[in-house]
Amino acid sequence: MKKLAPHRSPRAVFKTTSCVALLVAVTGAYASEGYKTRQAPLGAFGGEISAAADNPGFFGTAIVTYVHIYRVADDSGNDVTVVGRVIPLPTNSKAGLPIPDGTYRLNVAPGTIRFDQTQTQVNLIGGLMTQDTYGGGRLAFTANVPLASINRTFLATQPAGTVSPVPGAALPAQVLGAITTIGNAANYTVQKGLIDRNASENLNITGFGDTELTAVWVRHENRLKVAAGVSLFVPTGAYDKTRGPNPGFGNFYTLRPGVAVTYSLNPNHADTSWDSGVTVAGRLSYGINSSNLETDYQSGNFVYTEAAFSKVTGNWAFGTNLMAIQQVTDDSGTGATLGANRYKNYGFGPFLSYKLPGKDAGFNLQFSRNFGSQNALVSESLQVRFIKAW
Repeated sequence: MKKLAPHRSPRAVFKTTSCVALLVAVTGAYASEGYKTRQAPLGAFGGEISAAADNPGFFGTAIVTYVHIYRVADDSGNDVTVVGRVIPLPTNSKAGLPIPDGTYRLNVAPGTIRFDQTQTQVNLIGGLMTQDTYGGGRLAFTANVPLASINRTFLATQPAGTVSPVPGAALPAQVLGAITTIGNAANYTVQKGLIDRNASENLNITGFGDTELTAVWVRHENRLKVAAGVSLFVPTGAYDKTRGPNPGFGNFYTLRPGVAVTYSLNPNHADTSWDSGVTVAGRLSYGINSSNLETDYQSGNFVYTEAAFSKVTGNWAFGTNLMAIQQVTDDSGTGATLGANRYKNYGFGPFLSYKLPGKDAGFNLQFSRNFGSQNALVSESLQVRFIKAW
């Protein structure tokens, strides 16, 4: 591997952990079971992609992310609703009436769901980059532990159902009264289910999330940097299947191999052309989920792609990234509908980075907003990353 000449150029906005930024995509609060996936729906690239070199040794990153989830998108990208139902009424065996079961039905129209969630998450990432090289590149190993505080407001409502066909007035009063009573009981069951659902969703939860373990091989070759590796998400987070918001995603594992590349268009910072200090980056990874042992539900596998550019000027860097998450296999297990409910989410936003003068440390500020979402939680987020090498 060719070594770059030692210098303190403006390109070294973050000189320490750029390889980690290539493959560590921070666990989000976010198809997958519960309209979410372990791949956070925001880009992970920042000013780190402009780093000219990576320092061997220990490094750490602290990330604070504020997320506002303001809607839940269905299979068509519209707001999810409470599904309407037609419930056959037990007018014979259950009520002792001389009317066959199912003659009358309770017709319940679709309802609405009001969903709003704010989440503050802190991720602490520690790692080590080897001094020795392997195949021309160094190895880096990281552990990522999140702590999340979630505040969810959830209100599902559904109008009372009506009995059809309308019982004839010629029926005996006792029969009419029994049919009304049966319809009221069915309506009570429907409304009680909504009340219970609201109670299980409308919660404030704080706890540790699932741990992400990552191994990355990274190599520099002139203007090109290539990183290839794999992440394993371990179900260490707080999780309770009877409630809606959870810091953990469930009792299952996610394996995510991937590759990322960055390329410097023009490393000559004395140049006044538009591409001076510009770096472009791309990432592709594939997530493989095991079955959630708590719910017997297996979320389908997904593909994650991201593209970004960054421009360095002095100790500052700015740029933007665009990411996409697309579920490519069906969910399976209890409650899954084959051929439907595949998760899809896109995100776009700018970032601004600053390297502390004379220090192997810096900050990255990033905003991202989702669009084109299907079967997904739709959010906007603001994230601050602090990166330091020792």
